[in-house]
Amino acid sequence: MDERVLTPVDPTSPTAHADRLWRSATKSVVAGVAGAALTNPLDVIRNKMFQTNQGMRETVQVLYEKEGWAFLHKGLGKNMIAVAIPVACTIFFTDGLVQYSSQRRRIQQQEQES
Repeated sequence: MDERVLTPVDPTSPTAHADRLWRSATKSVVAGVAGAALTNPLDVIRNKMFQTNQGMRETVQVLYEKEGWAFLHKGLGKNMIAVAIPVACTIFFTDGLVQYSSQRRRIQQQEQES
């Protein structure tokens, strides 16, 4: 997600910390869902390749002949749970730790200056 789409956080706001976390949560969820949706067709193809021991071209051909382009979103709901949630959590917690670390550094710098 492009950073410019989300409202920037006002550092002087009394809710700046919570605003940063909400912004991070939004980015994390969008990234997780996009990642799961974009990789889902490849997961379907890969799983079918394991089942049939066929190459990628043959597998896509068989899937298309049996299901049409609907195979591209087959199992998407399960993939959202298996991929989107862990990816979103990883991004969110990493971003939260980076924010926490930055805040701690700022506090330490302020204490050293005073």
